[in-house]
Amino acid sequence: MEAWIKALFFPGFFFLLITFLMVFYLERKVLASVHLRIGPFYVGKWGILQTTADVFKLFQKEFVIQRRANKLLYSLIPFVAFVMVSILLTFIPFSKNLYVVSTSFDLLIFLAIITSMPPIFFYAGWASKSKYSFIGGLRVVNQMISGEIPLWLSALSAAIFYGTLNHVSMVERSSFWSFIFLIPAFFIFMTAALIVTDRPPFDIPEAEQEVVYGFMTEFGGFNYAILSVAKLIEVFALFSLATVLFLGGFKGPFLPGVVWFLLKVAALYLFAFILRASTPRIRMDQLLGFCWKVLTPLALLNLVFVILLKMFLF
Repeated sequence: MEAWIKALFFPGFFFLLITFLMVFYLERKVLASVHLRIGPFYVGKWGILQTTADVFKLFQKEFVIQRRANKLLYSLIPFVAFVMVSILLTFIPFSKNLYVVSTSFDLLIFLAIITSMPPIFFYAGWASKSKYSFIGGLRVVNQMISGEIPLWLSALSAAIFYGTLNHVSMVERSSFWSFIFLIPAFFIFMTAALIVTDRPPFDIPEAEQEVVYGFMTEFGGFNYAILSVAKLIEVFALFSLATVLFLGGFKGPFLPGVVWFLLKVAALYLFAFILRASTPRIRMDQLLGFCWKVLTPLALLNLVFVILLKMFLF
């Protein structure tokens, strides 16, 4: 019963809902600050209710399915994507005893679920029976597969360094030296995470100037909201995993572990917001060349480096 309570309240559904409302608001404010704009201002104090108003607006919109679409897949895929990425958070330890599930293969299961996401987003575009959505689905598969390989390799280097696949054990074995030696893996992981989650400057599948709005072109109202939330949960899950693997997770002085964990995740979000505000979108050919010619070889070299460290130094 305790696992169900955690899954529903904290760190479950209601916690995610409040977190994403805050993330939306802070992202708009940070972008506005970098661009010397005001950002949300009128709805609620300091515009703090603007995101809530946007959510209600989406839920009130008419649910439209075009005639050519595969109605069953079109209706189910947003919920499948939402459930799949929500499972990721069950393996994240927000503090030493605050997690839903802990197994001997946490990292392996987490990465396996991440790897299963490209077909889901591809079918979201295919089920719409729109050429723009279909092209967006192909682009998202191209991008996610290219980013997942360095993501796996950098996460594997952390697992080899700690000698375990359990997330709680990784945090407990982390130290200042683990942070130093895993810095290259951390930067590779963060870059790959931004690629996998389509965060700017890698938001190529949803490039509205090029392919209308990618695989989500035909989605609107509630279905669009669910798909968008699924993408946001994926970002939060990968940033949380980066915190576990490289930043010491819930470790920290004075404050409770969950506070340290959320502060570290917030710092990663701030980095992603500033990156979005200050960099232009790159082209698909540039991204694929960067992934296969630069990021993946670097991840392989880093993996060899960590294996040698483990063999001869630790």
